[in-house]
Amino acid sequence: MIMDALGQLAALYETRTGPVPAALDGRPTVAYVGADVPVEVLSAAGFAPFRFSGRSGAYESAARYCGPGIDGAAVSQLARLLDGDAAASAGLTLSADCEGTVRLFLYLREIQRLERRPGIPRLTFFDLLHLPQRTSAVYNRTRLDAFIAEMSDWAHRPITDADLRDAAAEHDRVRALIRAVGTELRSAPDGPRLTGVQALAVIGAAFVSSPRVWCALAEQLLADAGDLPRRQGIRVFLTGCGHDNPSAYQLIESLGAVIVGEDHDWGALAGERDIGPSQHIRSTLGRSRALAAPASAGHAAAVRAEQTARMAAACGADLVVAWARQYDDAPAWDVPVQRESLERVGIPLATVPAQPYGAASHDDAADLLMSALHERTAEMSR
Repeated sequence: MIMDALGQLAALYETRTGPVPAALDGRPTVAYVGADVPVEVLSAAGFAPFRFSGRSGAYESAARYCGPGIDGAAVSQLARLLDGDAAASAGLTLSADCEGTVRLFLYLREIQRLERRPGIPRLTFFDLLHLPQRTSAVYNRTRLDAFIAEMSDWAHRPITDADLRDAAAEHDRVRALIRAVGTELRSAPDGPRLTGVQALAVIGAAFVSSPRVWCALAEQLLADAGDLPRRQGIRVFLTGCGHDNPSAYQLIESLGAVIVGEDHDWGALAGERDIGPSQHIRSTLGRSRALAAPASAGHAAAVRAEQTARMAAACGADLVVAWARQYDDAPAWDVPVQRESLERVGIPLATVPAQPYGAASHDDAADLLMSALHERTAEMSR
């Protein structure tokens, strides 16, 4: 049973690089790009959210539009959309969570204005400010209300506050199980029961399957977790850019380490903040999204650094690795403050120079990581 649940979750995760299905669990899909998209609204409208990723090697169709200096993940997503990989979905929503996603939306909007592609579904953009000021809260509420109204139009039915509460509870259950996977299967002092590659697939499957299906499999995995072996090795916490594929995880773990946590939104960060019950669900939903566990773009470096140190310490990490991606510049600004915060909890930080998205190999990163792991092993054996 344990391997069945783990195997099914891994298989679901792999569907992220294929065409978006027309429906999940009987609901029409809406593809989305960016962690700021309020998936609760999509679910409340009767849609099934499906997170749209890049795919290594998928760039050709986008080459005529994208010059140098564009995040490879966004270029790959554009190529996949131009190739019709989201054609079966009921729509596409994008957010301002990073520069790459904003550029992707601008490219798509202009392409559809000037040379409309029938394989690209209708699209919209959701903007959100991650600032504590009241003016930002007012702006965010206005944008959220407009997004809810637009999704209501797409669904041809009203979205009630009761619908939003039900959807928030459904997605809070997903977030709670993501946290449980971290605490029960990754953070145990005597060794994690999942490798980082496996954990990334387990969490990532939540973005491309219905909450009902994913929660049932995650609960089965947790119930039978005692059948999985303990993993040994230097315990690594991964920070920096997001990872919509396991290549960085595979490299780090091929060197004898095991990744026990991360603070990017394709991994454990996705489980960090619940919506919770609320009489004023729209305000609560907007506030929760705006103040959600911070990724690099749109949040202060000091806030990010405090979060990295807290999460790394909770995982029992021996080493934090900051992995950067070419043309995704925001994470690099966090590193100096992250290093200071990690020093206060006694965890060293190793930085990986910016890597190309979807590269087949990362030789310079491998050499640096091997040295950092050897040094940390020697320190721990003294």
